Amino acid sequence: MKMPYLLQRIDDEQDLQEEIEKKQDEFLDVYSLYLRTRIAWVRDELKLKAYELHLLDPAFAFQIS
Repeated sequence: MKMPYLLQRIDDEQDLQEEIEKKQDEFLDVYSLYLRTRIAWVRDELKLKAYELHLLDPAFAFQIS
């Protein structure tokens, strides 16, 4: 899957934490939708959200088969 660029300006630690929390919420919303539907394009969106979250928080890891 081709990954898009993610460009964000984060000024301080608080901004980073807020952005991580926002991405976590987005990830969990999409994950919940995927678990309910098992639709392929939702799975692709889930992978994208996981990638974006990993860029902000390198400790975050997620695998889906």
